[in-house]
Amino acid sequence: MKSAIRAAPLALLILLLGFPQLSETIYAPALTEIALAYHVSAGQAQLTMSVYFLAFAFGVVCWGRCADVYGRRPALLAALACYGAGALLAVLSRDFAVLLLARLLLAFGASAGSVVVQTMLRDRYQGPALLAVFATVSAALSLSPALGPPLGALLVAGFGHQGVFAALCGLAALLLLLSCKLAGETRPADLPPPAALGAVAARMARDPRVLATVWLVAGFNLLLFGFYTLAPFTLQLLGMPPWLFGLSGLLVAAGGLFGAFVNRRLAARGGGERLPRLALTAATAAALIQLFSAWPGLWPIAAVGVLLVCQLAIAAAFGCAIPPLLAEALRDYRQVQGTAGALLGLMYYLLIAGGLGLISAAYQPHVCYQPLVMALLCAAMWPAARRLER
Repeated sequence: MKSAIRAAPLALLILLLGFPQLSETIYAPALTEIALAYHVSAGQAQLTMSVYFLAFAFGVVCWGRCADVYGRRPALLAALACYGAGALLAVLSRDFAVLLLARLLLAFGASAGSVVVQTMLRDRYQGPALLAVFATVSAALSLSPALGPPLGALLVAGFGHQGVFAALCGLAALLLLLSCKLAGETRPADLPPPAALGAVAARMARDPRVLATVWLVAGFNLLLFGFYTLAPFTLQLLGMPPWLFGLSGLLVAAGGLFGAFVNRRLAARGGGERLPRLALTAATAAALIQLFSAWPGLWPIAAVGVLLVCQLAIAAAFGCAIPPLLAEALRDYRQVQGTAGALLGLMYYLLIAGGLGLISAAYQPHVCYQPLVMALLCAAMWPAARRLER
């Protein structure tokens, strides 16, 4: 199969894959100030996180299908324009309902960074090469948690939540400019017209490997983004300053980088298929230890140490598990990669949105809430891990 136009540089594709995560983690430090500025509760402020993933889920269907029908490049450029419109609306918003609408647009546009760019990578690489690329991408994406919270904390400290929204506007403009100049079309020119969306969806709904992968990808993402949703409030309950949450992103990034390193080593030795189960074992152990951060009488600084060190291990598990899960998920759907990738993303992002919504709705202002959520998430993932190994 031949591609119509030279593909974008790998560095740009990694940047486009990472910007949705950066966009979300840079926003997290503004949650407490958003609650004050828009006169809403902590649970309502956290709702802007779950709304983001809900729109993200439907965005992947739209842009993934557009990538198959109209091409990868047009879908990517249209999505980035949508993201820019959402960022501008967030800057102009003075009402919480308008902010929610802005978050919907931001997420809908950002979703192309996941589905369209993953499709571009699957166009260019197959088999072990694809797994190696996803491992490299995972290592690079570990920088997003490192950059997002500290940068968001600095912007909030200097300019308030509006500083975060303005930074997202600048990010949108930069990505649109780079993509216009450098992003090429990777859809093979001789690829037949894509199958009907319903037919692909019915096939995937009956595929136990796909369903298990969806559940695990959603679970690992909830372990990561549940931290960003809850940690600002948990640290506040422990009497910690807001900047500490910004620095915690460095720990999460270190964990992700370590996980990506382990991923590459095991994949090179032919052990990539064991990574999701090993990662879940490590995450479960860390989540159980993290429960001790809520032990009565424990010094606040010690509780924070337990909380963050265990989250480092959970981030390492995320870095280990996600590349092999995504690399192998669509190995039987090569003729409809954009559509299948869109439906895969729809399923796991709906689960992420629902999970974050449930976490926010059930939120209790107690230091045990966050570690308890992490432990329950790990327990819920084990049936899917066993199914994937059959």
